[in-house]
Amino acid sequence: MAAGYAYLKTGDFRMSLSHPPLINALSAIPLLFRDDVNLPLDHPSWTESDYFNFADVFLWQAQADPQSILEWARWPVIALGTILVAALFWWARQMAGAWTSWIALILAVFDPNLIANSRLVTTDLGLTLFLFLTIWRLWHWLEVPSRKNLILVGIFAGLTMAAKFTGLLVWPMIGLVAVLWRLEIRDWKLRPNLRSLISNLLIMFFISFLALWAVYRFDVSPYPGTNIPLPASFYPYSLWDTFVGIEAQPKTSFLLGQTSPRGWWYYFPVALAVKTSLPLLILTVWGTAVFLHKKGWRYASILWLPPLLFLALAMTGRITIGYRHILPVVPFLIMLAAQVGRFEVGDWKSRNFRSLAFNILLLALLGWQIVGTLRLFPHQEAFFNELAGGPAGGGRILVDSNIDWGQDLILLRELLAERGIEDAYLGYFGTAVPEVYHIPYKPIPGFLRQTAGPEINAYNPYTPPPGWYAISQTSLQLGLLEQNVDMYAFFREMEPVARAGYSINLYEVTYPDDVPVDRVVVTGTAVSDLTPDELGVADGRRLIAKWTANENTQITAVGEEITLPANFQPVNANFADMFTLLGYAVDDSVRQPGDPIQLTLVWRREMA
Repeated sequence: MAAGYAYLKTGDFRMSLSHPPLINALSAIPLLFRDDVNLPLDHPSWTESDYFNFADVFLWQAQADPQSILEWARWPVIALGTILVAALFWWARQMAGAWTSWIALILAVFDPNLIANSRLVTTDLGLTLFLFLTIWRLWHWLEVPSRKNLILVGIFAGLTMAAKFTGLLVWPMIGLVAVLWRLEIRDWKLRPNLRSLISNLLIMFFISFLALWAVYRFDVSPYPGTNIPLPASFYPYSLWDTFVGIEAQPKTSFLLGQTSPRGWWYYFPVALAVKTSLPLLILTVWGTAVFLHKKGWRYASILWLPPLLFLALAMTGRITIGYRHILPVVPFLIMLAAQVGRFEVGDWKSRNFRSLAFNILLLALLGWQIVGTLRLFPHQEAFFNELAGGPAGGGRILVDSNIDWGQDLILLRELLAERGIEDAYLGYFGTAVPEVYHIPYKPIPGFLRQTAGPEINAYNPYTPPPGWYAISQTSLQLGLLEQNVDMYAFFREMEPVARAGYSINLYEVTYPDDVPVDRVVVTGTAVSDLTPDELGVADGRRLIAKWTANENTQITAVGEEITLPANFQPVNANFADMFTLLGYAVDDSVRQPGDPIQLTLVWRREMA
């Protein structure tokens, strides 16, 4: 959203580094109609092309009403989702008739993953739509090879590339499907047909590049680091920069109780199996069998080959953090599932028992899809099917955007208020500022916002202080990601007292009154960077760790006598009943004006 708004207002696409600017710009269009949107171009992050910090400043610091800005930016994505549903309906109708189109419509409208991603300001839904439109128009061109259809395929392919870098995969899809449809190995005219096909594909590619170039405002500028002018030079530059960044800094991911910085090749097949609704999976198998039987594998390749290629690409990648990365597969699953409409369905007057049985089975599966989605609303981001135990069990299989993308802060606020909890430790996975949502919290390690600071360094992961803890599912499984994957091992075996939605668990930590207590002071390094042995953690005992950045700090336990420094001057200044400045001492050496003075302060903490 921040990158898109900056691009629309300035024409500068420097913030569109991790993705091309098309979806960014579309999501920011509604903001052009507001007078209260501030663009912080004077912030250093703009000059440094630091898109992460710029986005943070843009939304949470520069805007008076961040939530309203977010809501406005979601409308274009909702529109894209609506167009996708309509496209599914019409292609299914054109391909196989009315029954097929209504089956596709019901499956799409009540697909939890499409619902979830159609209300998020991300590039995933946009890529899904434009890739689907491209293949739809390709089918038209293969059926009726007109100039109009050829041009439309090229335009939509260009928009697919402009939506997300993985949109480049549209070209292997187009090429392979076209070859399977157009070329017969036994055809003596193979060579002329091949030349014609290649020339048409080249024309499509040229048109697609023009569409991509138009998104970059027909910019011609030197490729960064060179003096070579290129049209849309920022596209190959940011594409390469993104690829290198992924290889250099892979993201830690979680699957079936394990963590890995490199992921697993089978991550997305597992995600597809547990986050796709079972009715859709069943109907996809049924519909594919019907389609292959009725039309053959070559004709059916228009629907089975694109998702297969996309899934294959995902299985070779290093970013295994979310089902959303294979979202473009879903519309093709729906199209394949809808092919059951070609079978003996729809004729309720038939006395054929088999036809009647299949009608009842189809209605049961569609009803299952509808009821399962409505029961979960509005928590579609956390959808898991029955194989995973539903959303309540999904966190044991997958985390990150599969279940937990920071969406439940408002529900957490309501949960804390409902239980009368005035303060909670928060290990939050997300980029939102909890203060904006009036969350009464103390920060403990999380990602992306709570990764550093004195509170984070002071957190004791082995015997945490008593109190309430709100911990995101992703934080629970990954801790502080690469830094310490065992940050929340203490809580993983505990049953949460309650949940905010399905993404934030609420725990209460208590200790028996007679539990033995050990105390330790940690200087400089974070408490969690030390092993239990280094800290002196013992079974059956509670360790209270105090952290300080200053090696000259001395901390005295409650009840122990304080050794006051020489020349001590009492003050007894109370700060909101939290700390009392008991006094200070100044070294007795002779100082000249402007010389530094060594000052020793003596504080007492008033709260446990």
